[in-house]
Amino acid sequence: MPHYTLTDGETLKNKLGAHSHNELEAREVDFVQAREAEHTLQQIIERTFDAGHLKAIHRHLFQDVYEWAGRTRDEKVRLSDGTIATEPLLYRPGGKPFLVGAQIREGLDQIGDTLRNADYLRGLPRSEFAFRAASILARINTIHPFREGNGRTQRLFLRELAAEAGHTLDFRVVSREGMIQASIAAHENDDIRSMHRMLDEISNPNRIAALSTAIAFLAGMNFPWNDHYFATMEAGHAAEVTIAGISGQHFMARTGSAILIGQRSDLPDANITSGQRTQVFPSQWPEPSLAEGE
Repeated sequence: MPHYTLTDGETLKNKLGAHSHNELEAREVDFVQAREAEHTLQQIIERTFDAGHLKAIHRHLFQDVYEWAGRTRDEKVRLSDGTIATEPLLYRPGGKPFLVGAQIREGLDQIGDTLRNADYLRGLPRSEFAFRAASILARINTIHPFREGNGRTQRLFLRELAAEAGHTLDFRVVSREGMIQASIAAHENDDIRSMHRMLDEISNPNRIAALSTAIAFLAGMNFPWNDHYFATMEAGHAAEVTIAGISGQHFMARTGSAILIGQRSDLPDANITSGQRTQVFPSQWPEPSLAEGE
């Protein structure tokens, strides 16, 4: 038995005294966010971009929540209740397993070697950085080194990698559903296109700004945007959409359950209104350098 969970088999043993999964999920957020803010302000962890770096991030973020913070799931950790926690085999229900425990260390070391040999992706144009970084993110996700907290650890690791390479990644505008879809495609189908599209999007300040404005509006309406695929429209990918609203230089639209943000100039009719269905042929979003020069 892995011994990571309480007797319900679902709730992870924790330092917060939470007795259900929902309670733990609700209570841990503030602790993890506080530790992330602390690190962002003080740069507590050395940026070595290897296994030690990834484990140090996890340890810092989750030190208030789990006894095994910073320990990969292949390691055997003696907990305060006397049990030994370890879970070398991990998978989503119905999905293929993440990397088996004995291979975790080697997999993380290979990522460290890849980044070191690539000079930590320094000097790359933004879009090329996004493509290379998507491959790294997909590999870490497939390893899934920790029993819990992989996503938050990975995102902070990628943000620091971007900063080292002279770019910015803003994961705050990525919906939970969008991240899930990109992660599943990469892990289950070895398809990193969605992950590349996501990182290309959130490294462009113009697209980030459009998404941020839309999120603020939806949050003000108490709309659960996190539960939907939520993104800016992609150049070259035409879509038939239902217009949900138009404001300033952007519009919001729906296609199925997805929420898409586009550039007003791409609308085929300047007089189109909310509720109308139309075909949109998205153009390129302005690059950061163009916006800065205006």
